[in-house]
Amino acid sequence: MAKGISVFLGLDWSLEDNLEYLTQAAQAGFSRVFTSLHIPEANYSQLITEFKQVLDLATRLDMAVIADISPNAYQYLQVEAHDLAAFKKMGLAGIRLDYGFTPELIAGYTNNSVDLLIELNASTMSAEFMQQIMHSGANAANISACHNYYPRQNTGISLESLQQKNQIFHQYNIPVSGFVALATGRRGPLYEGLPTLEFTRNLVPQVAAQILLVAGIEHVFIGDARAELSVLQRVGKLSPDLIELDVADYLSTSVYQELLQQIHTNRPDAAVDVIRSQESRLMLLTNNVIRREVLAENCISRDRGSITIDNIAYGRYSGELQICKRGLAADERVNVIGRISDDSLHLLDYIGDNQGFKLVI
Repeated sequence: MAKGISVFLGLDWSLEDNLEYLTQAAQAGFSRVFTSLHIPEANYSQLITEFKQVLDLATRLDMAVIADISPNAYQYLQVEAHDLAAFKKMGLAGIRLDYGFTPELIAGYTNNSVDLLIELNASTMSAEFMQQIMHSGANAANISACHNYYPRQNTGISLESLQQKNQIFHQYNIPVSGFVALATGRRGPLYEGLPTLEFTRNLVPQVAAQILLVAGIEHVFIGDARAELSVLQRVGKLSPDLIELDVADYLSTSVYQELLQQIHTNRPDAAVDVIRSQESRLMLLTNNVIRREVLAENCISRDRGSITIDNIAYGRYSGELQICKRGLAADERVNVIGRISDDSLHLLDYIGDNQGFKLVI
């Protein structure tokens, strides 16, 4: 899994802003950069002037830059048509072919001799078009795919569509990328966010990124142009093996805090109503013999997303941490000790058998 940022030249951010952003992202664990060479609103004289400096810094930071191009990009960059070596010489790791390229031409591009990655538009791809590319002699090992981002509200794709498109590429072992939006630092001219999935447009990026990962996306990019440092650091630490759930509020006793700050694993026989921590009861053992008591408190009704711990009235289950996947009635044997954030509710259904999860407080 790789994480990437987006850098847009000729728009709202100065060259100095973009260079600083690259450095911050590299330090936070990001290794890829997406940029577009065919944004209608961009100032292309400014874009071309700044392009080389961005590529030079990305190279020094060991960040791979993928540029979104259309056939017009050759003219903008003063590159002869189909001269892929010129793109590589600039410092690009790859080019994303947005539109206007035939299957035969794409197949030829993938067999280039300069190790330039060819990235396809995952959102608009059909199984038939992909078959034509492969039947034309394409080198699948030199192909990646990347979904669109959608600047206008209500135009992003559905989760079902994303998963269907992913399957087109995964049958050829081709990795797929997708975008998440930001709440601040959004790119113009609309400033409505740049997500792939419409329903994630206003979710916090750490949740939206995890939704992409569990939906079969290999590489996650921040679509908008300038994430805050705290966001970079949070997204940069995400792992596909561990689902992180933000805690909105919790009871702050020492026992509860100890349990909340651990990494947990859902049971191998995942329950239908709740997520059950395999480790939580053992965490409350002292010398593997004496269980620290969990006394009854806050035994209220449990909403979806409630974090609970069974108290001593539940006998050998005392100390078990659970997260409710649906609303449940109050039980005098179950303490409600907190709840996860509204955004993190979207992740609950992806915590299946033996899935690791962490509560972030």
